[in-house]
Amino acid sequence: MKVKIEKRQNETKINPRLHGQFIEFLGNAINDGIWVGKESKIPNINGMRLDVINALKEIEPPIIRWPGGVFADHYNWQDGVGEKRKKVFNEGFGTYSVETNEFGTDEFLEFASLIHSEPWINVNLLTGSAREMTEWMEYINRKQSTYLSKKRKDSGHEKPYDVNYWGIGNEVWGGGGMMTPEQYVADYRKYATAAPTFALNQFSEDSRYFILSGADANKPKERRYWTKSVMKELARARPPKVDGYDLHWYNWYLGNEFSASATDFNANDWYQVIKGATELEDILKEQYNLIQDGLDQLPEPEGEFDQKLEKMDLILGEWGNWYGRAFFEAKALYQQNTMRDAITTAIVLDILHSNADKVKMASMAQTINVLNALILTNGEQFVLTPVYDIFKMYKVHRNNDVLDVTITDENSDHVKFFASINDKIIYLNVINFDLTETISVDIDLPGLVLQYQKEELAANDMHETNTFEDPNHLRAVIVEQRNNVSANELFDISIKPMSVSVFKIVLG
Repeated sequence: MKVKIEKRQNETKINPRLHGQFIEFLGNAINDGIWVGKESKIPNINGMRLDVINALKEIEPPIIRWPGGVFADHYNWQDGVGEKRKKVFNEGFGTYSVETNEFGTDEFLEFASLIHSEPWINVNLLTGSAREMTEWMEYINRKQSTYLSKKRKDSGHEKPYDVNYWGIGNEVWGGGGMMTPEQYVADYRKYATAAPTFALNQFSEDSRYFILSGADANKPKERRYWTKSVMKELARARPPKVDGYDLHWYNWYLGNEFSASATDFNANDWYQVIKGATELEDILKEQYNLIQDGLDQLPEPEGEFDQKLEKMDLILGEWGNWYGRAFFEAKALYQQNTMRDAITTAIVLDILHSNADKVKMASMAQTINVLNALILTNGEQFVLTPVYDIFKMYKVHRNNDVLDVTITDENSDHVKFFASINDKIIYLNVINFDLTETISVDIDLPGLVLQYQKEELAANDMHETNTFEDPNHLRAVIVEQRNNVSANELFDISIKPMSVSVFKIVLG
């Protein structure tokens, strides 16, 4: 199989925020997953697990979304600040437990800082109020001396946090309110307009980034209707501030009576789940086009102070594999991820990379102990899943320019390619999800290659994973590294079945 790598005609840069993460109060995603308390025997920084912090710091998620998800629609931020925290009962997606709110706003923002991540906060549109939202924003961002900025200072943070990313509503077509597009846009207008600007004058630059609740991407008819209708409602009157459109998509594989397992599956299950992941690309293109069509229908401003909404970023705010048996786990939505999930994660990230001109931000669901997790914990136990390795391997693509990859001879439906370039360094991803066949690849590049490296995550069995007992069973390793390689030495490169490889090619 001969692979030709060329410069893309329309320059496309990969936004690092496509590698974002998502945490919420669901199952053990936060409690035990991040928060163990300051008095815990588990090593921690101000109550937050040191092993988790160190692991996430290594991959530096560019953005992290919190507190939900479903939980955001019932969350009162004041329950989680100050010395006296309010306990509430959390019914979110089968969690059914008391939430102590020990991990609140200040803890989350400290956590985001520790892992070198920018925070995305989702406000409570369902059971909260516009005033509750504005007071939360004031607590977080107000520099001037006010009651709420003093309350933040009393909690130990003198300076404002300068949070820019705000989600207004979550899955409002479902658990976030069962709203119609008309109802939601009316509420969105009120909240977006009520939000403080933190400006010093009328001409100050607005760094706030407001995210509108987008469609349920898993429902073809509904998602098209929802996006068209939302854009139509925005066009009915002066548009509010909108910066991003938050699409949610899960690679559902439920099985008969929710019997599909994350670890016990056959070859057909393997290929069906992978096929599901590949379907995302057409959905993203469809939704991007609907947003552009909607923007074209917005009226022209009539006055100098009116602004036209000319741009709205497509965001994939929740994504990942979701198996039927996760609904029955004692720890809600807990999944043990295997090589199958590493493969689909690589496929989804490469779809996002390839469509970086259309999609500007994404957050995987969820980071710890839930669904497509990077990390699993159980008390003092801790393990990095194979999904973690994919994010670590793919970190090299951030801020790179997308390259075109073409297959110039025979092709295989079970092999995926992606490439990007930074200065004179090409990074080539090769995903071989065939269960048995090793493929041979010729990389077509002109001239001398100063350095060549191959990093590989490969399994011998489709069920392989990392466990608390064997935490490094499935890890990415550098399997080959050479200097001053001629073009003909890049022929006949073997790609193992059930593998993800990242090639680093330094051009002369």
